[in-house]
Amino acid sequence: MINNLPVKTLTHKDLTIEGYSRAAVQTYWRIPEMKIGFDLGAQPWSFMGTPTWFVSHTHMDHLIALPVYVARRRMMKMEPPVIYLPEAAVEPMERVLRRTSRKQRSMALVVRNILQCALGMEKNASRLSRSVSMQRTAEDSRSFHSCAQAA
Repeated sequence: MINNLPVKTLTHKDLTIEGYSRAAVQTYWRIPEMKIGFDLGAQPWSFMGTPTWFVSHTHMDHLIALPVYVARRRMMKMEPPVIYLPEAAVEPMERVLRRTSRKQRSMALVVRNILQCALGMEKNASRLSRSVSMQRTAEDSRSFHSCAQAA
């Protein structure tokens, strides 16, 4: 496997958290046992098999590798990933992926699995929840970021 980006590892009980974060540069984490990842500020080759990703917000250091990840999976003949984005980011990211796919005709990017976090979710107390697997549910929680987010 190509070792192209730093990856730190933490194990807690039966779960492994892998990834790396450096503020304003790159953020990417995954839990391989659950087959989910969080943020795509970079895309280590070892993370290619992770099929489901949640993007926390639209700062470049959390999102910039999304087109590369989708293109690599397509090039490697892998199933399209499922990507959860903040609602305001869905349409702009679909535009980016469509434009990228026109320039890379041999790697037409699939955008049908990009979902806004609010889509298909049910109100659960003051949070939104979505089933990730038969055993797991993802919940969003409202938070405040000191910098304005722009999709």
